[in-house]
Amino acid sequence: MNLIKNNNKVYVVYLAWLPYGIGYFKSFLESYKNYEAGCSHELIVAFNGLEEKFDHSPADYIEYARAQGIKISGYYSFPGGQDISIYISVAKLLDEGLVLFFNTYSEIHNKGWLKFYVDAKKSNVGLVSATASNLSYYSAVFQKNAMGWERGKTIAHHFRKYKLFLKAFFYWRFLFKPFPNPHARSNAFLVCRKDFIKMHNKLIATKFQAYQFESGRNSMTNYFLKRGNEVLVIDKYGATYDIRRWKESKTFWFANQENLLVSDNQTGIYRDADIENRKAMTKLAWGCYE
Repeated sequence: MNLIKNNNKVYVVYLAWLPYGIGYFKSFLESYKNYEAGCSHELIVAFNGLEEKFDHSPADYIEYARAQGIKISGYYSFPGGQDISIYISVAKLLDEGLVLFFNTYSEIHNKGWLKFYVDAKKSNVGLVSATASNLSYYSAVFQKNAMGWERGKTIAHHFRKYKLFLKAFFYWRFLFKPFPNPHARSNAFLVCRKDFIKMHNKLIATKFQAYQFESGRNSMTNYFLKRGNEVLVIDKYGATYDIRRWKESKTFWFANQENLLVSDNQTGIYRDADIENRKAMTKLAWGCYE
């Protein structure tokens, strides 16, 4: 499909993973409808998982949106692939402009949300995201597992644990920085389309490769930082936080996430966790309990 050419366009791209059903799409659209964006844009839907089993076709999604009075400017369909890979594929099909990407689980939590993003995207800002973290895929292995022999644990448990330690030490540490490893999470983030398609030319075919894109040594965050750009977190009131103040935003795995602008499955895990698990997650993300 072809979209109208306009270098000032703002695109909102929602990824619908078809095998999960239409429920997440309905929840996203409800939040999208309840909270005005605050600026003009085109809503694009990327349907993923055509090769999997699903109950509702893309036509059902489009018809549902139409029934809700929501205009979808365009949509694309893909047989499968990692979210980031789909985002890149969609970006290549769009005209120049700003693109805000939402994953399947996304829900918006305040009006003016898109205007907040656009206003924050100054010339020196490369990336604006609803959430970020200092978590290290490499360091987390040692943070979550006791180093010594654990009484009451099986030999099989210890074998798996020390195998994981070896893999982390001899492999993962070359791909991921140790904690703190600041990175914007790869959901609910806004970038310039031309920057996004330029930063990564390799195929992202596996979950592990997607982790590297998000938080590896060559992550999208580090791409912008190396260029001298800022990477900002934005909260539900439009306030922005630079890399030194991300934790203060109270948007991801800290306090009650009370300033969160866009929620997803990961923020939901923290929301529903008990106190002890919340503390453990905060420790992984920020290195402290409070």
